[in-house]
Amino acid sequence: MKEHLLELLNRDPFVPFRMSPTSGEGHEVWDPNLVALGESLLHVFFPRSDRSVTVRLNQIVSVELLEPAK
Repeated sequence: MKEHLLELLNRDPFVPFRMSPTSGEGHEVWDPNLVALGESLLHVFFPRSDRSVTVRLNQIVSVELLEPAK
């Protein structure tokens, strides 16, 4: 999963995506600069807020591409 996420984050041009962990709550990534990918954790930060989410890589069950923002 880490390699797949790295590929998505480094895509040029970047294509936003939604990841879904086992908890069922989906998290959308619209900017690769607001993501920190570690060995076992993924941190996603949300713009214009103090909100962030941390997900264990082994708990991500699906990743789907979203339409790019226009």
